[in-house]
Amino acid sequence: MTEAAARAPHRLDRDTAFAAALLLAIAAALTTRIGAAVAHRGFATALTDLFGISAIVWFAAFAICAIAREDRTPAPWRRHDAPMLAAIVGAALLPVPALGAAAVFGAGAWLALRSERASSTRRIGLVALALSAHLLWGPLVLKLLGSELLALDASIAALFAGGSADGNIFGQAGSQAFTVGQNCSSLTNLSLAGILAVTLAQLFELRFDRRLVAATLLAMGATVTLNGIRLATIARHPDLYDYLHSGAGMMLFGWASLLVTAAIVGTAVARHPDFAPR
Repeated sequence: MTEAAARAPHRLDRDTAFAAALLLAIAAALTTRIGAAVAHRGFATALTDLFGISAIVWFAAFAICAIAREDRTPAPWRRHDAPMLAAIVGAALLPVPALGAAAVFGAGAWLALRSERASSTRRIGLVALALSAHLLWGPLVLKLLGSELLALDASIAALFAGGSADGNIFGQAGSQAFTVGQNCSSLTNLSLAGILAVTLAQLFELRFDRRLVAATLLAMGATVTLNGIRLATIARHPDLYDYLHSGAGMMLFGWASLLVTAAIVGTAVARHPDFAPR
């Protein structure tokens, strides 16, 4: 921080204000998921599973705070920042999770477009935009193209199980058939690899180059593959349905997907020519 900034009276800077508003919006977008996890599994079990929310989402929220708290000259306020901030907070306070998700996207777009290139404010905006892919756009795409996308998951599961698929229904010949619902689709978590890559790139101030793009696509492929293996295992061993569909098996596959994604993206970040550990 510069000497002039150190002598300046303390005031709420732009990064801190928008980071706080974003955390509120993220929490609002996740309230339904958190409430459902606690209701179905109890608080202790839901806590061990991070309330059914990927650790990557929590990490992105942490990164927003970390970037906002970097030691630097406070970011200057821009025209119309105050009305936008009020709109974000207002949307987050309403009991409609979709509005919270929309507020995350709106804040991200505003900060990315209304901030200097490579500034901490723009980096916060880019992380928020990446998060909106999971909180807003992913669920919206599933609702609009759900039947086609779920059919793709069923086809992949049938391929691994050695069976066949018809729409979003898959199974082995002569055995029980299973339906792929939205909560079982790999596409629900497909955006997580992108969120992690963008978050790490902004946290360490890296250029999003071809190496990171390739790592993101590879991690997405691994997510689809692992989910296909889980669904295929259900088809081969129907007695494990509860275990793999909503029990500990589902949690284990979820953590496996997280670890594989982190390993692939993390390796790409560590090998980035501009990477410097802090």
